[in-house]
Amino acid sequence: MSVHAPTSPDRDPPPKATLFCPDCGHESPPTGDWVVRGADPGSDRASDGDAVVSCPDCGTEIATRGGSELPALA
Repeated sequence: MSVHAPTSPDRDPPPKATLFCPDCGHESPPTGDWVVRGADPGSDRASDGDAVVSCPDCGTEIATRGGSELPALA
């Protein structure tokens, strides 16, 4: 069961397609200001053609996506 917190009158809820950084709290749409770079060759978490999405504020890696998904994030 999830707990739903009522929206504060001072802040509108973020759009549903919003990425959040778990370390610093930065939030932006997937096509926003996230840093997208090619995955390091030989990385345990990525394969050829993958991209790593990182927070522009603190550099935390948010996600690794396949190359076919890049146009949606870039």
